[in-house]
Amino acid sequence: ACGEACEALAAAIGEGNQHQVDGLIAALKLMMPPSSGAEQAVGPPRDDFLLRPEVLPWSEQDFLGGLEENLRIVQECEAKFARMMASHPEGFRAPEILAAALDLAVVYLKNYALDKADALYEAIKPHCLSRGLPWNVKWFQDCATLRCKQNRQAEAAPMLEEVAKLTPPHEATLRNLGTVYNQLREHDKAKVYFDAAAELVGKKNDKGELLLDKEDLWNIGLVHKNKKNYDEAALMLDQALEKWLEEDPEDDVTLAKLYDSVGSCYDEMGRHEEAVGVLQKAKDLYDRSIGTESPLYGSACERLSRALVHAQRYQEGLDSLIEAFTVIALQDAVHPTPLFELLGIALEEIPITKKVDTAELARLEMPIQAAVRNMHYRGLDQDGNCGVLFERMARALVLCSQAGGDAAAQAAAAQRRGTARALLRHAAPLVEAATRDGLADLTHVTMLIETELQALDNQDAAARLGIGPASPRADAQATSATWGQKQSATPPQDDASKEQEAPSANTAQWRPR
Repeated sequence: ACGEACEALAAAIGEGNQHQVDGLIAALKLMMPPSSGAEQAVGPPRDDFLLRPEVLPWSEQDFLGGLEENLRIVQECEAKFARMMASHPEGFRAPEILAAALDLAVVYLKNYALDKADALYEAIKPHCLSRGLPWNVKWFQDCATLRCKQNRQAEAAPMLEEVAKLTPPHEATLRNLGTVYNQLREHDKAKVYFDAAAELVGKKNDKGELLLDKEDLWNIGLVHKNKKNYDEAALMLDQALEKWLEEDPEDDVTLAKLYDSVGSCYDEMGRHEEAVGVLQKAKDLYDRSIGTESPLYGSACERLSRALVHAQRYQEGLDSLIEAFTVIALQDAVHPTPLFELLGIALEEIPITKKVDTAELARLEMPIQAAVRNMHYRGLDQDGNCGVLFERMARALVLCSQAGGDAAAQAAAAQRRGTARALLRHAAPLVEAATRDGLADLTHVTMLIETELQALDNQDAAARLGIGPASPRADAQATSATWGQKQSATPPQDDASKEQEAPSANTAQWRPR
C-alpha cells in the first residue's frame, strides 16, 4: 500500500493535482509506525559542516534568461533537492540538506514563487534557529526578504533588527533596515540607517566630505522622493543611474529598477513625458530579462500607466493598466491595495466616455475574475479592504455592461452583470461590518453598492425588454455622475508603501525600487 501511494503521489505531482498530493501525504504519514517519545529523542545534529557561499550554488544564478528558461532552472534545482533528500535519512537535520533548502528558497525568491518559499522557510525554521550562527542569521535575512515581497514589511523589520543584534555592523544590514522602514513610510528612520551605511563604507574627498556610492545615492534619493523633495531626489537618482550604467551596464534587472525609480520621480514632479520614456525602458528591460509574468514587470506596467494617464495619453494608459492588473491578479503576493489603486485610475482619472470607449473596461473582466479567485484562495476576501475593492471591480463591470448590441454582446454583458452582482453582494456585509466596528466610515461605499445593485436591476430589465440605451456614452456619463466617481472609497489599508518593494535579486543586500 505504501508503494502504491508513493507511485500515485509521483503521478499527482506530475499532474499538478494539489488535492490528491495533500491527501496522499497525509495517508503516508498515518502509516508511520507508532513510537514513544524516548524512541523519537535524538542527539544534537551534526556540526561538521560550514555554511559558506560556495555550498549555495543554485541561488548564485541571475535568472535573466526569460520565463521559460528560468522555470527550467527552477525545476532542475527542485529535482536535485528531491534527490538529495532521498539520500539523507536524517532529513533537515543533515546540514547538507538544510543548506540546500536555504539555497532553493532563494531560488524561489528570485523567481517570485513566494508560496513555495514560504512553505520551505516554515519547514526549516526550527532547524536553522536551533543551530545558531550563521544558520539563524541566514534564515532571518532571507525570510525578511520574503515578507517584504509578500507586502508584510511590518514582520520583516524585527527579523532584520535581530540580524543587526547577532552580527557586527555591516552596510548590507543597515541598507536593508533602511529599505524596510522606507517601505513602512518611516522615512526619517530609514534615512538614519542609509546614512549610517554610507558612513560605514563611504570615501571622503579632500575637504572631508562624504562621497556617496551608487547604492547610497539610490537609497537616499528614494527617501527624498517619498518625502516629496523631488529636486533633491531627481538629482541623486539621476547620478545613481549614471554610475550604474557606467559600472554595471549588463545588470538588466537592477537597471530596470533604477529606471523605475527615476521615472516615477519624474512623474510625481510633473515631468510626465520624460517619465513615460524612462519607465518604458524599465518595462522593456524586465521583458527581455525576467519575462512578462514577473511581479516586477507588473509594477513597471503600473507606473507606466500612471505616467501615460498624467500625460493625457489615456488609451495607452488603459492598455498598460490592464496589463499591470492582470500580472498582479495572478501573483503569489496578490494584495488588494495595488488592484484598488489601478481601478481608481481606470474609473476616476481616465475620462471614460470622453477619450476612451466605455466598452474598453470589459477587458478587465477576466483579470478581475482571476484576482477574485486568487484572493479567495489566500483568505483575503473576508474584510473591509476586500469590500471596497470588490465595489470598484463591480463598478467597472457595470459601466461596460449596458443592454444593447447583438445577441453575443448582450450575452457577454449579462455575464458581466452577473459577476458584478456577485461582487456587490459579497462586498456589502464586509463594508457594513467595517463601519459598524469602527474600523472605517464606509457609509458612502454602502450607498454606492446599493446604487449599483439598482443599476444592475435596471439594466437587466432593459435587456429583457430588448431596450438598449439611446446613447451608450450619455448613459454611462449619467450613471457615473449618479455614483459620484470622483468620490473615492477608502483605499485598502496596507503596511507597505506601494512606491517601493523589496527586490529579490540578492538576499545579502536588497535593491531598492
